[in-house]
Amino acid sequence: MNSTLRKPALVALVLVLLVGTAGGFLLRGSDKTSADSKTEKQEPATTQTTDPPVGEQPAKAAALGRSADDSKAAQERRQLLETVGALTSAHCYQTYLNIGLIADGKAKGAYTTQDAYKVLDSVLSLQSSIDRNLAAVAKLDLDKRDLESLDQMRDLSALLRQQGRELKAFWDGGKDENAARYDDARKDSWAAIGRLTGIGRR
Repeated sequence: MNSTLRKPALVALVLVLLVGTAGGFLLRGSDKTSADSKTEKQEPATTQTTDPPVGEQPAKAAALGRSADDSKAAQERRQLLETVGALTSAHCYQTYLNIGLIADGKAKGAYTTQDAYKVLDSVLSLQSSIDRNLAAVAKLDLDKRDLESLDQMRDLSALLRQQGRELKAFWDGGKDENAARYDDARKDSWAAIGRLTGIGRR
């Protein structure tokens, strides 16, 4: 039973790689903001041989100021989206490990039944908090690629919560069929982590 419930933990280096690469696979800066930045960089520099009339100088300065502000805002938005992606990915991976560790701990007697439920509930509660925040992010003006990445993260979060429910069902019923459903949910979660981040694929 222990071998069914347990997924061998990956070394800490894998978690480091996950956080390091998540920005490349998840909520990367939107195509719109990236394209705006590239357009600004590729615009040919114009050489003005004469100064504009005095009345046009403040307007030109204001336009340049807005352009710089827009570029900075686009870079900040891109950085925020990358950070959301990396942190969410790392949290989901850690939730996956935590559920497995709790299952092992109870199977080996390290947790009482009451303590095991309590710890598992705390892990799932944190995952529900992530769900609520991802739902809020989904309401932002995101491009297609970012929305697809966000949907993947929300699907993974749902799988992790299902994995936790199946573990509770096994604890409650103790039947082989309950253990099999938990193991299926665990494998589905791990496959989703692989699709989202590109790590752990065999």
